[in-house]
Amino acid sequence: MSIETYFKGKHVVVTGGSSGIGLAAAERLCGVGATVTIVARRADVLEAARAKLGANARALALDIANEKDVIEKLGAHAAAFPVDMLINNAGVVMPGRFVDLPTEQFRWMMDINYFGTVHCCKALIPSMQARGGGHILNVSSMAGCIGIYGYTAYSATKFALCGFSQCLRAEMWPHNIHVSVCLPPDTDTPQLAFENQYKPAETKAIAGNVKTLPAAAVAEAMLAGMAKGSFEIIPGFDGWSSALAQRLVPGVVRMVCDAAQKKAATR
Repeated sequence: MSIETYFKGKHVVVTGGSSGIGLAAAERLCGVGATVTIVARRADVLEAARAKLGANARALALDIANEKDVIEKLGAHAAAFPVDMLINNAGVVMPGRFVDLPTEQFRWMMDINYFGTVHCCKALIPSMQARGGGHILNVSSMAGCIGIYGYTAYSATKFALCGFSQCLRAEMWPHNIHVSVCLPPDTDTPQLAFENQYKPAETKAIAGNVKTLPAAAVAEAMLAGMAKGSFEIIPGFDGWSSALAQRLVPGVVRMVCDAAQKKAATR
């Protein structure tokens, strides 16, 4: 099924919708006749994004790490405007060596990347079940497939999302609720620009083996995969081939990553 056919007339909630992949997805969805609610924490940035999207967009400011906030506000929003689909895109990252990263950074990333997704699903799945179906997409990362130097905190959250999505898919399909998970590579977003300031040289060297994609390209692949009913969506040939290699020849992937790491460490 095409993106236009699948999403037209649907109400889609997109977390992390004020910038990057989330905003690109919201723009595409509005363009095909979907109604979109973008969710983010900063109300001023969120409103600017909503104004850019036009009449088919709504904005809901909330902190997805706060379960009470999500259940109350998102639940009330869904009661007023029934939700057909949820794209759990919001996420944060702080790379760094394990011995240097404070434990608080591990909790911060898990609270937003993993528990934020859980909270949104908890808020919306009951109404999807009552209405007879829906679709949920969780945005993980290539770091949720391949763990590399500098991502001990971030990768753990994204691996958790992949496991969560596999289990949720099994529980939801009898209720006609589709579940997908997307594993994008590095994507040209404000978050990547922030992250690059803190990446160890070894992390940059390893990540450089996979092409950085534009946010619009990732959003297009993500929505196309949902429209096709795919469970696992991996944008870009480099990302797809890397994920395949990790499954078939993980030892080779480790050798390539270790070689890039050693080269960066000797510079």
